[in-house]
Amino acid sequence: MSTRTQRVEQMLRRSLADILIRGELRDPRLRNVAAISITAVKVSPDLGSAQVYVDVIGSDGDPRRIVEALNAGSHAIRSKLGGRIRLKRTPSLRFLVDESIEQGRRIEAVLAELHAEEAAAGVAEGEGARGGEGAERPSDGDGTEGESDDVPEDPDAGR
Repeated sequence: MSTRTQRVEQMLRRSLADILIRGELRDPRLRNVAAISITAVKVSPDLGSAQVYVDVIGSDGDPRRIVEALNAGSHAIRSKLGGRIRLKRTPSLRFLVDESIEQGRRIEAVLAELHAEEAAAGVAEGEGARGGEGAERPSDGDGTEGESDDVPEDPDAGR
């Protein structure tokens, strides 16, 4: 991706967020614009079209319904955008629900569950003997318990 494309994506994201925050859209489905977050904008290489990823913060609105409203008003948004940005041609807009945030939440929940199961299994097995005074140090099987194999021996040490 070129630097120009990245700059255009960033400019579009900021301008779209500004249009939403200022309440320049009259659609009643977009009444709670504070809950709408533009998470990313991906522009085609010819800068003719842009995919705008949207997330709805909180449980106030259905993301699909809000994206439908944004897509219905995409021509009006595009014309407002054309007055704000300096491009030869304003890209056509297509709004999509950003699923990555929800996927991240699901992954974190699964990891937390695994961590809790692992902790419960560790308490049940060792009953807290880990790291205590009676805990044995692991051996690497070469008879040199407690010595580190990471440090190379000094060949001149015995001279």
